[in-house]
Amino acid sequence: MLTERPLQIVSMDFVIPLPKSRRGNTALLLFHCTFTGFAMAKAMSDTPALCVAHAFEECVYRRFGARSLVRHDRDPRFTSDVFQAFAEMMPFRSRATLSYRPQANDQQERSVKTVTQLVRVYAEDPLQQDWDEIVERLVFAINNSQDTTRKETPFYVVHGWDAQSTLKATASSLKRGFGRQSDALAWRREINRQQEIALKMAKEYQAVEKARRAGEHNDSLSRQEKACLPRPRVNENSEDNLEDAEDTSLTEKLAHRWHGPFRVKKKVEEFAYELELPDRSGYRFYPVVHVSRLKAVKAFGDPPKVRLTRELTDEARLDFDEELLPEDSWEPDMLAGEDEVESILDN
Repeated sequence: MLTERPLQIVSMDFVIPLPKSRRGNTALLLFHCTFTGFAMAKAMSDTPALCVAHAFEECVYRRFGARSLVRHDRDPRFTSDVFQAFAEMMPFRSRATLSYRPQANDQQERSVKTVTQLVRVYAEDPLQQDWDEIVERLVFAINNSQDTTRKETPFYVVHGWDAQSTLKATASSLKRGFGRQSDALAWRREINRQQEIALKMAKEYQAVEKARRAGEHNDSLSRQEKACLPRPRVNENSEDNLEDAEDTSLTEKLAHRWHGPFRVKKKVEEFAYELELPDRSGYRFYPVVHVSRLKAVKAFGDPPKVRLTRELTDEARLDFDEELLPEDSWEPDMLAGEDEVESILDN
């Protein structure tokens, strides 16, 4: 059955188990409209079928009237004779999903997951055991959040108007008149400016408080735990900073290792080349390698750039035995294109 109007089909499920609140509540019954995504919740301490019927009558029937269809899982409290008799009295049809196909009621399961995570995070603090009082505000926030599928909030789809915030309600309560229009506009601008300043101050306070709590936490650590903390990086090249600076270089085990050199056999693709591996080389990698993993190697080094002088001073002479050198070692060589001959014979 496809829903055609708001709150025509309502799904329900339990959010359990939850930590016990100050009022003794340990469960949360969540109702969800499949057409609009509108959510309703009821905190409960006991969950028999009769209490489930009372919660449905309080949260759904009193606010929106009778429904056409109610979907739920195969929980014994929903499939009991008491709740089925209540469904015939309202009247509405009750349909349970299959045990091996929970995605038939996917919107309800997603809402249960969201509410469960939020309530558990809030109740982690031992001083915050009033989750049953906060859950109504939590559901209100969910109903006023933008839905990515419907492009509207569930509150707007159900009621036809958006719920106003405290600031908007206060700003719209000004007296209207020709002489007060400019004053009201200036007042609203001042309120918005004060709100931005308050938010900025709150962010700064949060940053300072986080730094303070982090410092207290680090001071309470042991010596071994402090050694594992990351050290700040240093930009100045001073001796004091170099001693405390973090060594970001890779160890020999984790450093990048180059193999080769290998001759490029052929170009397979635009960014892949096949290498010519030597026979019985022991390399086990595939010969086709991406170009990003290759580095050009110079077979011959750069030519020397230092020129030798013809005349050497005594200080610049090398320490070697000059007596063993030939007699013409100190004479300059012939220029290019000249050859030495003993004699020219005329024929």
